[in-house]
Amino acid sequence: MDARSDLQDLQAVSQHVLQCSERIRALEEEKRTVDPASERFRSLSNEIEALAEEIRSVSHAETGLAEDVAGRPGMPTVEEADHER
Repeated sequence: MDARSDLQDLQAVSQHVLQCSERIRALEEEKRTVDPASERFRSLSNEIEALAEEIRSVSHAETGLAEDVAGRPGMPTVEEADHER
């Protein structure tokens, strides 16, 4: 793959992790206000667990991408690339 394609993949993965993290935080904040014996509490717990697993899986892919770009000179950070759009 070329550097641009790898960087776009890293941007997409990073954005996905951030979105999942924000969703986990919102669900966890809601869960803190719900009766722990309720079905809603269990449902929130299941959704949080699924999102956490998704983050783990996507982060594993991100590690592979990081290995692909390791040592390439002049690569911008993901944040810098986001601002170049």
